Amino acid sequence: MFKGFYNLASGVLTQTRHLNVIGNNMANISTPGFRQDTFTQTTFQDELIYRIGNTDKSNPTPIGRMNCIVTGDGNVTDYTQGGITPTASSLDFALQESGFFAIQTPNGVRYTRNGSFILDDQGYLYLDGAGRVLGTNGPIYLGTDKISCDALGNLTSEVTGQYFGRIRVVDFQDYDTELEKSTGDLFVATGAPRDVNAYMRQKFLEDANVDVIEEYTQMMAKERALQSAAQVLKMYDQLAGRIVQIGPGN
Repeated sequence: MFKGFYNLASGVLTQTRHLNVIGNNMANISTPGFRQDTFTQTTFQDELIYRIGNTDKSNPTPIGRMNCIVTGDGNVTDYTQGGITPTASSLDFALQESGFFAIQTPNGVRYTRNGSFILDDQGYLYLDGAGRVLGTNGPIYLGTDKISCDALGNLTSEVTGQYFGRIRVVDFQDYDTELEKSTGDLFVATGAPRDVNAYMRQKFLEDANVDVIEEYTQMMAKERALQSAAQVLKMYDQLAGRIVQIGPGN
């Protein structure tokens, strides 16, 4: 009977973690270039089940295996490209091919598909809440939002024609092994990034690739599973309390 505590408690913890992942996906529906995560789970502490006789218990027969604990196996990031939406800002950029923008953050270089840039207080191209956007020769100084951008990310002034630089775009051989999600829409490189020529569109942003209907469906299913496990766990606790009160001698 008490093995049920393992099943139910691990179920509550696992469903809670699953709901946290879903909640993060839902919270970033409006974040440009966001890549949704899928929570995966696994089991451990498998045990072999035996059948024994009512009278003669000397020759148990194995009939299968069971596990006591369900736990999270990790998050899998979906790198499928989202849709492209037009905007009115000259500092919005979308990549229509594979690749990532490089951002200089206080914790080092991070990579993102979010091209919703602004100017910082010194006139540098900036990703809000992250850091300065890197060009092929370092951070890009503009000093104005009156700019134009070609398909390769070359930035020039609409007024004087001055060349400001080129937005750096990098890619990776294997996203699953060479990229690790940091916070929000930022990634840390665990492999070597390589500079690429990616098709870029100004005054466009890439949408998050979150499937809203699927996330809502998963959220409702996991909430029901969490509630069921919590209710049955409470029943187990009450039964265990009665057994302790009654005792083996009563």
